[in-house]
Amino acid sequence: MFFSQIHLLPILILFLPTLISSEPLRLTDKTWKDMLCGQWMVEFYAPWCPSCQHFTPIWNDFAKAMTSKEVKVAAVDINDYPSLSGRFRISVLPTIYYVRDGVFRQFNGERSLNGLKNYIEFQEWQRTEPVSRYFAPDSIPMSMISSLFDISVLVKDAYTVLLEQYGWPAWLIYIVFSIGIILIGFILGFGFLMIIDYCLTGTPKDEFDDIPDDSRDVEDSDEGDTPKPLKTKTKAKQITSATTLITSSTPQRTTALNTKTRPSPPVEIQDDEALLDEVLTGDQDDDDVDSEEMNASDVAQGTDEDDQTTSTSVRQRRVNK
Repeated sequence: MFFSQIHLLPILILFLPTLISSEPLRLTDKTWKDMLCGQWMVEFYAPWCPSCQHFTPIWNDFAKAMTSKEVKVAAVDINDYPSLSGRFRISVLPTIYYVRDGVFRQFNGERSLNGLKNYIEFQEWQRTEPVSRYFAPDSIPMSMISSLFDISVLVKDAYTVLLEQYGWPAWLIYIVFSIGIILIGFILGFGFLMIIDYCLTGTPKDEFDDIPDDSRDVEDSDEGDTPKPLKTKTKAKQITSATTLITSSTPQRTTALNTKTRPSPPVEIQDDEALLDEVLTGDQDDDDVDSEEMNASDVAQGTDEDDQTTSTSVRQRRVNK
């Protein structure tokens, strides 16, 4: 009797892994990331689905057949974990995924034991297009969708508690949920707009600091120093006009100096110098009075009138002499 038990021991050890892993592994919303390492065949099912009930024995036999392979067979109940149905975009039951080193492929072959075995043994999975990285279950968009499914489950549980335990009427629960959704949407939308406004436009202080110092000096100087260049140019123009008129009005003195035929009378020189001083003094007084009341266009017009007056005065004095 003792020896017979010893001979049966190696046989039990040989078939022990088969007996232990005869059923598919159960994955949850906490352990689903285990499939990112190694090779996995994962079925998504629901207990109330007739097709899933018919496919369950085939899937169990496939799990037994894969015990000697480096492929783990698992199953996910989307009725217990709806967030995984959103993460994996489950629209048909049962849905099967083949996962190899974090790359997801959806099985679309024959749903029989031979079809499943051939998919692995003959590497038919290489002919299946991988799921896009943007729609992979471990991507950020799919994680957000999974979070929305979790929120919907929480809302459903809250509705059940308020209705059954606290006895709230259904219409009151809907009103409370509607107000809560509106407030949350308003807060999130306002915060999002504030972030966009800050990122795109910045703050007024930042814009003022970006202005070069030279630009600020130019703006400050333009406020009070604008009339000064106009006044200087006007005086220079008046001096030039007066000098030209005096020079043209005394051709006899100019000719005498150049030809040296006769000396110029001292009286005319004194009169010319006195006339120049009188013209410059009168023009300066007029400029001091008018510069405070005229703008740029009035200054230009006044300059032309002063030139005409000066020319008339010089000619009249010449006639009198």
